[in-house]
Amino acid sequence: MIRRFVLIAFVLIIALPTFAKASQQPDTTVVLAYVHQNILKLADAQGNPIYITGPEFQVGQSARMLWSPDGNTLYIARRDGLFQTTASGGAAAKIPGEFGLTVALDRTGQLLYYLDTSNPIQINDETDGPTPETPTPAVLSYPLREFAFSGDSDTGRLVGYIGEYLTGTANMVLNGAALQYARDGGLLEAARPNLFATYGDTLFYSCCFPNAGMQAFSLQNNTAWVFEGTQNFIAGRAAPNNTYSRLAGPTTEGHVLVVDLITAGLRTYLIDAGEIERVAWSPDDTTLYLAVRTAPQNLLQLASMVSTPVDARSATISIWRLDLVTAQLWPLATLGDFYGVSSMVATDEYVFVVTVESNARMVEALNNGTLAPDIDPADPILNSTYLPSTVLYRLTPDGREAFSILGDVWGLAVRPRR
Repeated sequence: MIRRFVLIAFVLIIALPTFAKASQQPDTTVVLAYVHQNILKLADAQGNPIYITGPEFQVGQSARMLWSPDGNTLYIARRDGLFQTTASGGAAAKIPGEFGLTVALDRTGQLLYYLDTSNPIQINDETDGPTPETPTPAVLSYPLREFAFSGDSDTGRLVGYIGEYLTGTANMVLNGAALQYARDGGLLEAARPNLFATYGDTLFYSCCFPNAGMQAFSLQNNTAWVFEGTQNFIAGRAAPNNTYSRLAGPTTEGHVLVVDLITAGLRTYLIDAGEIERVAWSPDDTTLYLAVRTAPQNLLQLASMVSTPVDARSATISIWRLDLVTAQLWPLATLGDFYGVSSMVATDEYVFVVTVESNARMVEALNNGTLAPDIDPADPILNSTYLPSTVLYRLTPDGREAFSILGDVWGLAVRPRR
């Protein structure tokens, strides 16, 4: 009989992470990487931090973590540069160049593909809007570059221009829960633009961010095409499997689409559990774990006098398990009301989930007059006094255990099986 387990316990685990020398042999106990208390750490199978590697982060600073296919090297991509460390726990070192957040490693781990967001080209005419006062938003295409770690170039070679991206998403003023979420989750409704490098000379990418859709790009002849059947695929929320041969992610209809990147085959799983926010693959590729949003138990509402724009969204977050062979779906745990799930990964033993708390304290302060109802959204107090916390949860694959184990965590990245 399928049972649904509701989270009822809170466990605080205290670990003593240490700095490790880069000369050490790879430590097979390292399973995860994440940012904890604004510095990158490597963690064991239980999710406990064991090495502090850096780099350090400022409030609101974003990153994307990438393990090399062999699991020996971890890359930390930020807007101000690319850093690398090892599974031995050595101090992170900066690689010359600036690569941004939209990055992907090839299957050898020797090449890095990235979008050069500092040099876009506009591909539409803004005067096509309904009236001169309401022009069409600019649509941009970005240079795709290939960077060789063994090369002598700080930028890499230009491969071509890809994407149809709306302007404004990279320069939004975020505060509170949205700021915390964006550090590794991007935008709540669309996540982040993604690149997916797989076998052969084809690279896949979320073509139309923040809108749905995926396209493919030939690295051999520099041509792009629509990946048929993925027009409603929310590629920003998609996750690759361990071998980068398949992708899984939600569709705009609320279902799960699994894309075979080798054969171009598609399989849709009809899901009726709620809005699918995150997916994570089991290491053996037989199971997907889903973070699902449903109506919150306690709806946040701003008083009519409040004019400051505040993101009052929240949802009840539940974790589900989808068997990819039988298509059977099981509920594992209900975690409670949160702004959202900014990252989620799975190992052989556990599912790890990072939740971002809602703007409940900020909404309450605005409603009761502690904060001015017209306070500037960029006022520093919103991100100092009223910044919601993040929580790392650990669940067993059968849902029998579901505990919160650490606070102030984001940016989960699971080390590949070796």
